[in-house]
Amino acid sequence: MLRYSRVKKVKVSVASISQELRAKLEQNANATVRLIVRLKDDPGSRVAAVQAHGLTVRHTYSLISAIATEGSASASLALAQEPWVVSVEEDSAVHTL
Repeated sequence: MLRYSRVKKVKVSVASISQELRAKLEQNANATVRLIVRLKDDPGSRVAAVQAHGLTVRHTYSLISAIATEGSASASLALAQEPWVVSVEEDSAVHTL
């Protein structure tokens, strides 16, 4: 007797992160990194969750819905797996011309 079960399809969201940055984070998991983490929702509502990953929240940006973080590369990679994270990029100085 064959039995059929229903399989529920679940869409898994993975944050956008460049291959170069992912490789850098994976190569030195204990390195301290500063990142900008773009979110799907209000950054203020995610501060505790980011801190629970062992990261320090350096700043929140409501205009672009993002959080500036500092912490280990391994914790940053784990954070990138959260469904509410849109993208992760290195935090770097921006200069005007």
